[in-house]
Amino acid sequence: MQVSKKDIKTGLRALGLKKGDNVGVHSSLSSFGFVERGADAVIDALLEVVGDEGTIVMPTYSTNRIEVERTPEEIVMGVTWKFKILPFDPKEIPCWTGIIPETFRKRKDALRSLHPTHSIAVIGAKAKEIAEAGKELSALGGWRKLLELNGYILLIGVGLDRCSSMHLAEERFKLPKNILDKITLPQELKEKYPEEGWDVGFGPYPDFTRMEEPYLKQKIMKIVKIGKATVKLARLRNMIDLFAEYLERNPDLFYT
Repeated sequence: MQVSKKDIKTGLRALGLKKGDNVGVHSSLSSFGFVERGADAVIDALLEVVGDEGTIVMPTYSTNRIEVERTPEEIVMGVTWKFKILPFDPKEIPCWTGIIPETFRKRKDALRSLHPTHSIAVIGAKAKEIAEAGKELSALGGWRKLLELNGYILLIGVGLDRCSSMHLAEERFKLPKNILDKITLPQELKEKYPEEGWDVGFGPYPDFTRMEEPYLKQKIMKIVKIGKATVKLARLRNMIDLFAEYLERNPDLFYT
């Protein structure tokens, strides 16, 4: 199936996307099928739909890291991955989040945040303030600013498991001890692998995909097909509000 920029713009508008919107985009180019002009057509469609008054945000999580083998003891403790972080150059370091964000970050008007592993790239009216917020060590600063701006999340051919901003719901309240114990890096490992030099995964990653059915049921999320791609749009504030409710009621559902 062949998809054009016009097809993409038609689909985005059918979702309700319009001029002046601020949108975080997670994407898979291959999900469309064949796209005329590839990633550039997708980017142009997005920018044209939101116009000069709108803003597009994409994750450009960087490849400046080397995987280090976990020790048997760390595996038993619950360490799920371990990367040594190398120096980060926002102009040169590629991202691993797909060809669309990799193409997007190279555009002359794109601003890339300075987070050493979880940067974002932004083009549009709110680019400077979102990129500035993206410098936070928490890696959620840019997404938090998008939330403050009452922005949207657009999923192009990917699921909620790609949606980093879902972590914002975890900030709404303190998770119960049984969950915190599962996901909190032990002090001895924090000292061994300080955050400024290491990316260490620990414990179960929350299963965000469990929220898709509730989002659809509550009509928070809209869906269209563009080519072969399933494309979903939801306002980030509505996503976080409902996810926080579910987390508070039954956090064990998400951390298994």
